[in-house]
Amino acid sequence: MSPASPARRQIRVFPEYGRAWPLWEDSTPTWDVGYATTPEMYGLSAALTRDLAAWNELWNTHFDPVLGWTDAHSRRQWAADGDAVVARLRTEVHAFADVVYEPWPVSGLTP
Repeated sequence: MSPASPARRQIRVFPEYGRAWPLWEDSTPTWDVGYATTPEMYGLSAALTRDLAAWNELWNTHFDPVLGWTDAHSRRQWAADGDAVVARLRTEVHAFADVVYEPWPVSGLTP
């Protein structure tokens, strides 16, 4: 018999280079999920999965860690979309997880 999962899980949300999904979760002795996770692991809706992918792609396409954002519009759009997808994620996983949003800095990084 496998051990029970923890009462509350903690999903972290932040983009990272080379990763398809901005979803992360620390494993515990009773809940080994690895570190990088996917929408399927949480049973997310198709609409939220699509919007998470688009949000992550916007960051990958328009943000450079040295140069910053390619333009102010992309920076503002990414920040607004991030707030929206995180709010929806919180709603979809509220029964079993808390969500911690850790966006990259968005101020002062445009050329």
